[in-house]
Amino acid sequence: MYLKQNYIIIGNGIAGMTAAEEIRKSDPNAIIKIFTDENYLCYYRLQLSHSISKEVTPEKLIINDENWYRERDIEIFLNTRVKAIDPKNSRIYLNNNTSVRYDKLLLATGSSPFIPPIKGVDKKGVYTLRTIEDLQSLQDFLENCSEVAVIGGGLLGLEAAWALKERGLKVHVLEFFPYLLPRQLDEELAAHVKEKLEAEGLNIHLGTVSKEIQGDDKVTGIELEDGRNIPAHLVLLSTGVKSNIGFLEDSGIEINRGVVVDEYMKTNLDNIYAAGDLVEYNGVVLALWPNAIEQAKIAAKNMVGEKETFTPAQPATLLRIGKFSAYSVGEIKNTEESISYKEDDVFHKLFIENGKIIGGVLTGDIKKMSTLKKAVNSNQDISVLIEQNVNLIDILNSI
Repeated sequence: MYLKQNYIIIGNGIAGMTAAEEIRKSDPNAIIKIFTDENYLCYYRLQLSHSISKEVTPEKLIINDENWYRERDIEIFLNTRVKAIDPKNSRIYLNNNTSVRYDKLLLATGSSPFIPPIKGVDKKGVYTLRTIEDLQSLQDFLENCSEVAVIGGGLLGLEAAWALKERGLKVHVLEFFPYLLPRQLDEELAAHVKEKLEAEGLNIHLGTVSKEIQGDDKVTGIELEDGRNIPAHLVLLSTGVKSNIGFLEDSGIEINRGVVVDEYMKTNLDNIYAAGDLVEYNGVVLALWPNAIEQAKIAAKNMVGEKETFTPAQPATLLRIGKFSAYSVGEIKNTEESISYKEDDVFHKLFIENGKIIGGVLTGDIKKMSTLKKAVNSNQDISVLIEQNVNLIDILNSI
């Protein structure tokens, strides 16, 4: 007699939902249950920053509705927090003091915003943007604002800043590093991007350290370490994320900055796997949407008894602000050689190692981004073209 396998997934972000779908494809008879402390089904979290300037209902952000789960016989429990795991007895414990048994367990609890230790960070008008509730609360508060500040000049911070600008607000971006998007650009490219974003109407302040968020009860501005004061009726923190691993501290599961996994997405304990923003693989917490999807697929395959390993994709990011776009993929620093092309609004750069493309950035005109991504992922050899002094545009047209 076949005994149904009992798969439990903690978290219904993109990793949890993807894993549930993959398990169902491989095991039509399995019991699949998802537990999440959120109020909504899995939604496009990456769209939250873009949605600041729009009237968006939660339903428009949700990826799959209740019918999708029902058709796949996936049982989902919203507003249900897992407070502890008991690996010895293969059980999870819920906030209502009940427990559920599992045969295989997937941890996919994602991450939460990192809150920097700035004085006054608890004042009314200081926000992070990670959930639908965050978006709704922020939009309500903005009704009485005319000038705002975003602390953090990364991709999500810039997207949020632009959405705030689209609402007609004066927007300041405060970046700790001496240039924007330090993970995606080198200094030369970042200076070009800053110039274009300021032309679009953003006020960008680099190399800033926020000392104190000012105001009695409500936010009135930010005092910087250099003595400057930036006026703001609202402050949005976009300063990175931290893995949601607190509930695992006494579980015996190995954790560091995230849940430590091997190439099979397996933890140090049998029958327990992890995927998404809470995962630490090879000492790195990737916390990227495409990697979360791939990790979930690999975890699911190994949970059902198949053998497949995870290979991180080259990081690729796309920024669209007003009429300006920038695309970055692969390794963009510390390379032995680079090739540039600059004309008007266009500034492209390829990063080369041993004659092979290992990274690239396109700004102003990003039509060739799929070509560039393919070349970077395959480490395409262009040494012959380099020897012939072929320019960057012709290289992109020929590969």
